[in-house]
Amino acid sequence: MPFVVAATWSFGLRAVSKAAEILASDGKAIDAVEEGIKVVELDPEVLTVGLGGIPNLIGVCELDASIMDGYSLKAGAVGGVRNVLNPISVARKVLELTPHILLVGSEATSFASKLGLTILEFTWKSGALEKWKELLSKMEAGTDLQPYIERIKTYAEYYRLHETISIVALDRYGNLASGSSTTGLPLKIPGRVGDSAIIGAGVYADNSVGAACTTGVGEIAQITLLSKGVCDLMRRGLDPQKACEKAIADTFRYRCYPGGIAVLAIDRIGRIGAASSRKDFLYAYMIEGMDKPELKPGVYIER
Repeated sequence: MPFVVAATWSFGLRAVSKAAEILASDGKAIDAVEEGIKVVELDPEVLTVGLGGIPNLIGVCELDASIMDGYSLKAGAVGGVRNVLNPISVARKVLELTPHILLVGSEATSFASKLGLTILEFTWKSGALEKWKELLSKMEAGTDLQPYIERIKTYAEYYRLHETISIVALDRYGNLASGSSTTGLPLKIPGRVGDSAIIGAGVYADNSVGAACTTGVGEIAQITLLSKGVCDLMRRGLDPQKACEKAIADTFRYRCYPGGIAVLAIDRIGRIGAASSRKDFLYAYMIEGMDKPELKPGVYIER
């Protein structure tokens, strides 16, 4: 079976290149997803993924990540983990070494530390702290927290600062995997966990049907279980593109969560689908036989 891999946003080109190297060498989909995401986590130009990106309200990076194996239906995730260069690898260890799915906060960081996956010091990505200070200067919190958070979301939407790296892959053995990693919504309340750590919301994979992943304002994906919803639609007979379009359209009734959302999917035979409530959503993809990854816009569904 020819391999297929796709990832969110233009920085997904680098992730897809790395993942394709692994898949072309008869590697597993789950390995391709992890290694592809790690490239973006370490990219100093991406301020929305990885340690040193734009931090939370108190200036601390709390990272979310998850990964799911479509063969075993096992998954691992971390939420609010700190001082970790590659949270996707910590999520992978949760999958492999524990009977659990999700570890959060200080205990997730402690788990990573025991595995030697934490660091003591790091260098902020260029511009991350400056952008944090710029956003913070525009806020006047007062005593009413909810309007404050709405303003944060408004600015995050304006600056397009919720661009998660998410990947779906199909290997030559017919195995699927999905993964996601993010710094999270800039200036979020400490302890907030987004869809990138929630199986069924940010990622889902099942060899019998397909795999899906999301990017955008995580609350929308969480309240709809967007990735699982797309896989359910494919199970009912929709191709990946139609499934993504319907799932995005169905999210519009959840208007209590402002902002944009996108979903990317592949089915078990390697067809790709992508749709978004944002006009600017792009995804990178590579199918076996292509010379290099390419970018393509997701289908825009007007909200």
